[in-house]
Amino acid sequence: MSTRRLRQSRNFSRAATVAATVVLSIVGFSTPIAVAGPLADFYDAPVATLGTATPGEVVRSRPVNSPKGFGLGFDIERILYRSTDTHDLPMVVSGYTMTPTAPWTGPGPRPVIAYAPGTSGMADRCAGSAVLGTVGSSPAILPLLLAGYRVVATDYQGLGTPGGHTYLNRIASGRALLDVARTADVEPTTPVVLFGYSEGGFASASAAELAATYAPELNIQGAYVGAPPADPTLNIDTLDNTGLGSAVLFAVDGMINAYPDRAAGIRDLFDSDGIAALDAAQNWCTTDPAASEIVRTTELTRDGRPLTEQLSNPVLAEITAANTVGRIAPAMPVYLSHAVEDDTVPIEQSRTLLGRWRDLGAEITYREYDLPAIPVEGANHQPGALAAYNDVMPWIAGLVHAGVEPAGTTR
Repeated sequence: MSTRRLRQSRNFSRAATVAATVVLSIVGFSTPIAVAGPLADFYDAPVATLGTATPGEVVRSRPVNSPKGFGLGFDIERILYRSTDTHDLPMVVSGYTMTPTAPWTGPGPRPVIAYAPGTSGMADRCAGSAVLGTVGSSPAILPLLLAGYRVVATDYQGLGTPGGHTYLNRIASGRALLDVARTADVEPTTPVVLFGYSEGGFASASAAELAATYAPELNIQGAYVGAPPADPTLNIDTLDNTGLGSAVLFAVDGMINAYPDRAAGIRDLFDSDGIAALDAAQNWCTTDPAASEIVRTTELTRDGRPLTEQLSNPVLAEITAANTVGRIAPAMPVYLSHAVEDDTVPIEQSRTLLGRWRDLGAEITYREYDLPAIPVEGANHQPGALAAYNDVMPWIAGLVHAGVEPAGTTR
């Protein structure tokens, strides 16, 4: 990259970080709003062409009026598209696209960011594409739009569309992200970058591992993976016995939704209170008061042992192993980052993933952010996302402007 372009990229990065901070302070990271009645037919009406649609094919779309009051200049469209679930069956996934109205002035085609959102809950009303407002439930994409990139975002399986959300399912979330990239109908030379933080970091990491075999035609230049809960065995203790424990319930519900043939065995590990909590959590968004109540899994399991000790049970062990990221080397550069004081997704997640990927020969740029601890439960997770912009934005600009070799090229 030229000195002038690098300087412009750095200047933009600082401005984008400020813009993101302002927007985040106004609307928050996730502000789910109930799906309006007129949208029910968009999400729920059967898709007659699903059986013949190809992965990434848009099967339904609806334009969204640009947000009022900001005048940022981009077009928004809700979409339904075809993807492939954990069992290799076709599924409908919802999402949205945001495209700047200004012409792309960089080299080659306008880059595409395949965006994976963070945790918003399990209910359909939590889906990013269903949220009305400035930039949906993901104001974190604003710096990407200001850079001129087109953003295509997934809601994941069952979040918006009929069926349960398969929370933290490696295959379903990774494929959903790769297929939303395909919805952009990109040219072979169009640069694609995977981007996600938290649950989105898990999806981005999963997609990075699956891309070479599932979507080899995409010109994926890199993947940003922020604070990923990559290994289920490393996260439960952090959340159990806290007001963040709804994520533990989400994780179990995600297993139940992804593996219906094993649902009865999973539910059988819980007593009546536990089953009631799991059923209730299927209808929660992270902003619901119930999702902030303390969860103690010792009070929910049938034998009184915490959930972390249940993971060795055969009914969970195979599922847990199948949904652990770090067993396949990504075929593109990865930027992995995490805040040291993260109290929602512990930093051991990224340190472990880093070691696994590097042992496999992957090309990883790694950064830890040592930020001041905030004495509020759960408040030390999102600052890591903001801190990363100063590094991630110029990293992405370097990839899409300088043009690294297409994914799959031997290094």
